[in-house]
Amino acid sequence: MRLFNFGADQDQSKLVADFEDACRSRKIRISTTGYSPDSFIYGAECRSVEDVDALSRVISVRSVVSMPLIRTLRPKMFNPKALPKVLTREDVAGDVPVVVVVDSGITDQIPELESWIVGRESTVAPEYRNSDHGTFVAGLICWGNELNPTVSSIDSNPCAAFDLQVIPNDDPSKGDTESLREQEFLISLDTALQEHANEFKVWNLSLGTDTICSLDEFSEFAEELDNLQEKYQVSFVISAGNFSNPPLLDYPRSKAHLETGRITTPADSVLGIAVGSVSHVDYKKRGPKEHQPSAFSRHGAGPNFVIKPDLVHYGGACSIDGSHISGIRSVNGAGSAENLGTSFATPLVSRALAQIYHQITPTPKPVLARALLTHHARDPRTQQRVPDGEENFFGFGLPAPVPHCLECTPYTSTLVFDDVLRPGYFLEWNDFPYPTALHRDGRYFGEIWMTVAFAPARGARWGSEYCETHIDAHFGVYRERVSRETGEVTRVFAGLVPPEHKNPGVLYESYQVEKLRKWAPVRSYYGNLGKSGERGTRWRLMVRLLTRHGIEEEDAFKPQPFSLIITISDPDKKAPVYDEMARSVLHRFQSQNLAVRTVARIQRRS
Repeated sequence: MRLFNFGADQDQSKLVADFEDACRSRKIRISTTGYSPDSFIYGAECRSVEDVDALSRVISVRSVVSMPLIRTLRPKMFNPKALPKVLTREDVAGDVPVVVVVDSGITDQIPELESWIVGRESTVAPEYRNSDHGTFVAGLICWGNELNPTVSSIDSNPCAAFDLQVIPNDDPSKGDTESLREQEFLISLDTALQEHANEFKVWNLSLGTDTICSLDEFSEFAEELDNLQEKYQVSFVISAGNFSNPPLLDYPRSKAHLETGRITTPADSVLGIAVGSVSHVDYKKRGPKEHQPSAFSRHGAGPNFVIKPDLVHYGGACSIDGSHISGIRSVNGAGSAENLGTSFATPLVSRALAQIYHQITPTPKPVLARALLTHHARDPRTQQRVPDGEENFFGFGLPAPVPHCLECTPYTSTLVFDDVLRPGYFLEWNDFPYPTALHRDGRYFGEIWMTVAFAPARGARWGSEYCETHIDAHFGVYRERVSRETGEVTRVFAGLVPPEHKNPGVLYESYQVEKLRKWAPVRSYYGNLGKSGERGTRWRLMVRLLTRHGIEEEDAFKPQPFSLIITISDPDKKAPVYDEMARSVLHRFQSQNLAVRTVARIQRRS
């Protein structure tokens, strides 16, 4: 049950009291445990249709839905093989990152895998435990590249796992079954975060519900995951959901599938990173081509046109009739097998994100880690930016493995801005040090990639206007304009790095939201100055904060943190861009290199 929320209005307490009185009069047990105090969400144990009908008539009740059940994809293992020789923890010297596997548990019967498990907790009774799904996920976190040597772009750095077993068995062939409700899951997750959030920053949620996300409002499940991520300063990596009703999803999607194939909750989490799957093989007929979205992978957009999934990775492939299957390989029983699903693309993104958290020192905030992960993501088909119109299927692309997302080449330079903004103020760099090697005959050349990420202030009571703050960035040049009548010279700013695609100048709010992703927590920008270059006198970078609903006037409002990443590159791969930018920035401005830890070393067994 969700109640209306009128904020600090004195009538709010009366609405809550009326609802609770109605529940008491019918002896309906209610609980807010697991939900934020200001969400006004209740779990209610209704015994009959009459109970539900009675509560739905209470004036303070905004919505009534059946409590979602949390589930994982029931594993369908195929093509079994013996487990190959793989690395154990003893083979690796130094610290390694850890991903928390929030799942059905990880087997302790494989010594090689057990060496990578740094800890275990369980809220599942022994008679309801079935660790098949969680073990498969953990195998991809610990050995993703070793078990799938022919699949590209899987991070190869060592990674360990923490086993958080919260999901009971739902497969009758594996024993007694039990269900897990959303509220129970949130309570278990909050308890674990209290204990482990300071140590482990990446939490893999290869799970979901059967509820398709609304376009008009964010789900209660996603809102609570956002609250937990903000409270504990962690990142949830969440599967986008699987479409399982044949015929499966072709690409390009049919008109009917555009609606029925959208993501399921809680992949609409604004602060979470939702992951879709792309195919690692090529189906010539009735199936995806290589690097296209898998036939089972659900697509966006999310509520209010937020880009979902955020990223993609390889989670297996099949034809749309399901007759041909090629899965991703991981641990099954004492050996290995193939399986497919967005559940198994998700841990490949989790391990890449964990490497970013681990290798940067001091440990970055979630916003910076997300910005770095997104900034270097590319369309797996072209290694370029995902074309406009396809972001609902590919998100921002497939993330680059570490160290590629933390390094520069001689012909590229990347700057990272990590700062805060206050309402009514903006940050401006009015003479940005563009590399002189890309400035010829009064014109600028080059390719520019820009990503801005932030954790927006949020208000669930506003429906689709859930995000209440927005970071807007502009990067371009000043040009001189001479008046024909007076000869007066004026200086005009021209933006050269637009959000995602060239802005045709439509200023309607609905267009800004749908096409330019206004109010979204991550935006990517791209500009190619072309063979002829762009004229201008000097460069300007400006970042500003936008707010709505008067949130800036609230006492609890805090300055908005954000991370902005800019990469300037010579497309011809010749100009010494890195050296020039490094000298210019270090001599003229206060800055520092992004500090990276020494990576763990693989050592030979004696």
